[in-house]
Amino acid sequence: MRAMLGRRRQRTVPLTDGPITRSLLRLAWPVMLSNLFQTLYNFVDRFWLARLGAVEIAALALSWPLIFLVLSIGSGVTIAGTALVAQYTGARRPEEANFAAGQVVGFTTLLALLLASAGFFAARPVLTQMGGESDLITAAASYLRIIYAGIPLMFGTFVVTALLNGVGDTVTPMILMGVSVGLNLVLDPFLIFGWGPFPAWGIAGAAAATVFSRGLLALAGVLWLFSGRLGIHIRPRHLRLRWGLIRRIVSIGGLASIGQTGTALGFSIMNGALARIGTVVLSAFGIGNAFVSIVLMPAMGLGQATATMVGQNLGAERPDRASRSVWAGIGISSAILVVAAVFVLTLRRHLIGFFLSDPEVLAVGDEMLFLLALTFPFMGIIQVIMGTYQGAGHTFYSMFFGLFRLWALRVPLVFVLGFAFHMGASGVWWAMLASNFATAGVSLGFFLTGNWKHRVIHESPDLPDTAG
Repeated sequence: MRAMLGRRRQRTVPLTDGPITRSLLRLAWPVMLSNLFQTLYNFVDRFWLARLGAVEIAALALSWPLIFLVLSIGSGVTIAGTALVAQYTGARRPEEANFAAGQVVGFTTLLALLLASAGFFAARPVLTQMGGESDLITAAASYLRIIYAGIPLMFGTFVVTALLNGVGDTVTPMILMGVSVGLNLVLDPFLIFGWGPFPAWGIAGAAAATVFSRGLLALAGVLWLFSGRLGIHIRPRHLRLRWGLIRRIVSIGGLASIGQTGTALGFSIMNGALARIGTVVLSAFGIGNAFVSIVLMPAMGLGQATATMVGQNLGAERPDRASRSVWAGIGISSAILVVAAVFVLTLRRHLIGFFLSDPEVLAVGDEMLFLLALTFPFMGIIQVIMGTYQGAGHTFYSMFFGLFRLWALRVPLVFVLGFAFHMGASGVWWAMLASNFATAGVSLGFFLTGNWKHRVIHESPDLPDTAG
């Protein structure tokens, strides 16, 4: 792995010159693979825990919203690292990029320790308030406590990924995630079932495997950041918190965290509404949404690539090139998602039937995929423009687009169309279609104003006098 990472650093080139499309694709494809690896993480845990019984699977489902709530805070804060490092890199101010990276590492570590302490002790009381039988609460609490105890290590994954994305290195995070998933795949059965010399920890073993596999690779990534081999060179003096820059990190990353948390809550409410309509609808939504998530991976990768391109070019005071990068991202994303839409529209019934052959589920899922496939290109536009505002450091707008789509449009429309107008599942799918169309239009309108083109880094050096 060290040899691969060494070669990667030699191939890292500035993103402020050269062909835009080639740079976007070079940045995007590793992010797509990283997202795929991330889905495999969840799949592997569920695969092995299903062999223990329904209680363990239910405990994982009960714990996930609480885990996602904390993880969204960490991933949101580290978005600030991508924006700051990208803009300092584009401005050719490497020492300030290193200093900003050190501040993100130091602040995120402090935040993770606080969240881990609070979460470890609050896990069981919070789960008890959520309801459930005692054996379910016990299983969920044992899983959640270990995950929360490992939050400082798990946050390290977000930090390494965000900082390396800022300098234009998306391959190294992909390699780290791939190795981490492989390690989790191996450790899960040993720690869950007690294979070989290991004790049988059950669901707690799944949590331990997750924390260990993520944490080990996060530690390796952080050590490489301190070594200077990956385009960033953090030194101990960079870890001394400077509250002026910390306030900027919080203002950028905090809004992103709010947006992600609000989005998670909105989807939870949607799931509750679907459950009220019927189990068939919820099953069709779960299957259909799995395909939608796969289809959106290219758009999400291009969104992250656009964030890096925009950040570096704004840092280099090349807003016109940043704008061309966004349009290129929108064009590539739209082309890919048009092809994906044709594929899904043609095979939608077969895709649903791959999982379930129930006629009711097939009918409901067929309608869902038909309507959502029409909006695939518009969903790609939303992803790219959200990446634009994140790379520019103006995360209020990316937060707004996400919350607007769910809270101002989708959730109200679900209840109006699905319940007030008695359209049932059809009302839900039409609400999703309308919210995607409208949000794409609103986000594109904001982008055209050019309000994202000013940098969040200061014109004068941001280094403290003691930084050297």
